[in-house]
Amino acid sequence: MRCLDVQMELQAYADGELSPERAALLEQHLTGCDGCRAELARLQAVVAALETWPLVAEPVQLTAHVMARVRPRPALPAFRLRWSDFAISLAGAGLAFAAVLAWHYLASTSLAHLYHAQMVLRLEMLRLEVLLLIQRLARTGTVTWGLLSLVGITPIIVLALAVWEREPFPIQEYAP
Repeated sequence: MRCLDVQMELQAYADGELSPERAALLEQHLTGCDGCRAELARLQAVVAALETWPLVAEPVQLTAHVMARVRPRPALPAFRLRWSDFAISLAGAGLAFAAVLAWHYLASTSLAHLYHAQMVLRLEMLRLEVLLLIQRLARTGTVTWGLLSLVGITPIIVLALAVWEREPFPIQEYAP
């Protein structure tokens, strides 16, 4: 063992908290290292001094006083979906659905090639806005599985756009 490793475990050794295997390794190092032996002697002196101090009894009313100041909280289930969380998830899913519908509409018009790059950027901006929303909500603790699944579907939408860009659907131009 190295001195640094031994010194990290000396306090546990002095308190008798090491496993027999670890204690044997540490004792083996101590036989050949004067610096670590001196550090152990200092720690054992501190432990011996602390054991001579009398224990202080806790005040009689301490528990009652602390419990009176602690505000009781009702027990909550492990997972509960609040309406506000559901509404946020629904709004995010609605935005994603609207983006897909807009992309589909633009893909079926003659101006699709002009709007395609702009739509990809808008979808990427939407994805980033959803991620920022989730980060904000994560700080307040109101993230739901619905939002997380929305983030999971966003790469699928972006992948679909990439496939469409590589092999676009035929666009028919209608002559007036």
